[in-house]
Amino acid sequence: MADVQLTPQQAQAVTNRGGSLLVSAAAGSGKTKVLVERVFSYLTEERCHIDDFLIITFTRAAAAELRSKLASELAKRVAQSPEDEHLRRQMFRVYQADIKTVDGFCASLLREHVHLLEPVEGHSLTPDFRILDESEASLLKEKALEQALESFYQRIEQGDEGCASLAATLGFGRDDRALAALVPELHGKLQSHPYPAAWLEKAAESWKHLPPRLGDSVYGRAVMEDTVRRALYWAGRLERAAEQMDGCQPVYDAYADRFLDAAAQLRQYEAAAQEGWDAMGRVQVVFRRMGTVRGDEYAQEKNAARAVLEKCRKAVGKLSAPYETAEAELLGDMQAIAPAMEALLALTEDFDRRFRAEKVRRNAMDFSDQEHYAVQLLSRPDGTPTELGEQVSLRYREIMVDEYQDTNEVQNCIFRAVSRQGENIFAVGDVKQSIYRFRLAEPGIFLEKYRTYAPAEQAAPGQPRRMVLSRNFRSRREVLDATNFVFGAIMSREMGELDYTEEQQLHPGADYPEAAERETEFHYLSVEDTPEQRFDRAAAEAQFVARRVRRLLEEKYPVRGADGSMRPVEPEDIVILMRSPASRMAVFSAALEREGIPCDGGESEDFFAAMEIAVVLSLLEVVDNPRQDVPLIAVLRSPLVGMSADRLAAIRAVQQEGDYYEALRLEQGEDAQAFLTLLDELRQAGREMSADKLLWYIYDRCHVMAIFGAMEDGAARQARLTALYDYVRRLVQSGRTGLFDCVSHLRQLLEKGDAPVVTAAKAAGGVRIMSVHKSKGLEFPVVILADLCRAFNRQDMDRPVLVHPQ
Repeated sequence: MADVQLTPQQAQAVTNRGGSLLVSAAAGSGKTKVLVERVFSYLTEERCHIDDFLIITFTRAAAAELRSKLASELAKRVAQSPEDEHLRRQMFRVYQADIKTVDGFCASLLREHVHLLEPVEGHSLTPDFRILDESEASLLKEKALEQALESFYQRIEQGDEGCASLAATLGFGRDDRALAALVPELHGKLQSHPYPAAWLEKAAESWKHLPPRLGDSVYGRAVMEDTVRRALYWAGRLERAAEQMDGCQPVYDAYADRFLDAAAQLRQYEAAAQEGWDAMGRVQVVFRRMGTVRGDEYAQEKNAARAVLEKCRKAVGKLSAPYETAEAELLGDMQAIAPAMEALLALTEDFDRRFRAEKVRRNAMDFSDQEHYAVQLLSRPDGTPTELGEQVSLRYREIMVDEYQDTNEVQNCIFRAVSRQGENIFAVGDVKQSIYRFRLAEPGIFLEKYRTYAPAEQAAPGQPRRMVLSRNFRSRREVLDATNFVFGAIMSREMGELDYTEEQQLHPGADYPEAAERETEFHYLSVEDTPEQRFDRAAAEAQFVARRVRRLLEEKYPVRGADGSMRPVEPEDIVILMRSPASRMAVFSAALEREGIPCDGGESEDFFAAMEIAVVLSLLEVVDNPRQDVPLIAVLRSPLVGMSADRLAAIRAVQQEGDYYEALRLEQGEDAQAFLTLLDELRQAGREMSADKLLWYIYDRCHVMAIFGAMEDGAARQARLTALYDYVRRLVQSGRTGLFDCVSHLRQLLEKGDAPVVTAAKAAGGVRIMSVHKSKGLEFPVVILADLCRAFNRQDMDRPVLVHPQ
């Protein structure tokens, strides 16, 4: 494989054949290199073509980067073997290869085969369908919901008791705001299922025929399983605590048998769960009175034991709470609420039908529609592929999926249909990096395959297999040791859905020169209020972090520069990561400022307030319609044209009535005429080009990148301009090809304060503060992980209706 050096693990991932392969690739383990080399192993050893593969990435940027790497590697190998005609042909094919996101694959499939979909209320989608933007989709949702609720209240007037019960339960007889919020929320969660209508039907059927035993219901089974899991956990904690007392006889004599007795009682929950709900309620854990330990010399051991005991008592008190209500009473409650639940499901189905029909009538769809329509085209409800699914699967030698841990059931159904029922799929991911559950990703798909697939070295021909890439080439041993320490302590199948075993641990793969003081630091801040004063814990933590940064700078902490040499740390080398920095940005920024440390809180910047974005947006508005005084004057005053305030006043004096454009047309000055000539050229281009091509034409014709790049923070300004272009390009791809549509949409974003995401690298401006989520894929020499005292987000558990994943 050319001159690429692969580890034994990576080489196995590249060459393994004979069945579907799941690769659990830890952070920094070289998964992109493995994917590229696997493609080339097919090209060179099996003489496949590069467009014989469907390669799915999570983002368009990742797809473009991967295509670029493949093209670059191709160019290098062709240079090494210019006589290889097969490789030379791939240079042309690489740009036609299917390297795209799931959305991109679905869109291409639908534009080719949308005619196979059944009409919806007399209307059919055509190949020139467009993708709805968020604001238009919201308007259509509101319209469909209003119509569905109107029909819902008509059924109440006709005597539908289920609808009346639902309205009374959620609205308390006063208003329908809770119901109006719940229906779209439930509808949104259903989009992760391949067949939402079938799910609604199955759920309604389950409420029509409730089981005779509470433990046989989804609700009862979930509660009982959770109780058993918690009981066994605390039984184990007590047993381990008793074992640890063995070295201190006085504490062992006073506590150990009581701990073991309580542990035995907790284990009764496991047997009680087999009997049923009421049997769970009969389990009563009684903690016997602890013995006495005399002497201060055993205080440390005694306090450690009592700490475990107190935590266990609190937890056990919560275990029995659900069973204070008898099974018969709860079954009666479920029978009483069943009509309301059936009505909710029917209302959601009605909303879905109306919303879908309205989209089809406009020849439009949203991103989830693309995936669901693709499922309809490729797969039957029983999971077998359709005729089209079989045809599409024959196009590809292998399906390669990156970031597989963030797949959902809809996407997995698509992958299965085009991979010959999962026979030739190569999936790479890391469940520990799954961060998109809020976007309906289901890491359980990855985990289920990981647990059931055979190890690659033991798999029989045709049998699905798995392997692990655990060597990290991105971080020092000290970072990896600290990560293993934390994950090993907290991550399990119950907490994180995966046991953090030796196989999952990160191992150093890169060689770093030895350096002192590289150990990861763990700091626990104890902030206690006093009767006289209450402390702001966030401010105290921010102050501690700022002072630690100051020490790093003063001590000239050594870091490795871009050229590989060691140099003193600079503020730009340091990042402070938090789960949600928005609420902490001000206090951390202020603390850093007090220490004289520059800070770049990039996540809070106003994208549209940046001068270069405001100028370009104004220019687009003028190209669309020059008779707008405010944007026209903004462009003339900007660095792109450079007229002074006095010059603008002189132009206005030429004609004081009417709009400013008329006065400009009458002005005979060289600068005014030059701008009018340029504007005519841009307006003519706007009639012939899509909005994205026009924007790039403006960048090139007006030297936008060069002008703003030469200003202070030039790299950041260019990054924002690139981000604006990327956003407009996505608008065009979604169907908004015209300048007017794009400008109107950008204006709406400005008014709502909803800025496009800046994906390009920003200019360094001090210590960075950002969310853990946005830091994915970035690297910093010094990382401070802050604000870890926050509890887990349990917002979903506080909803009026909870939705089981299945």
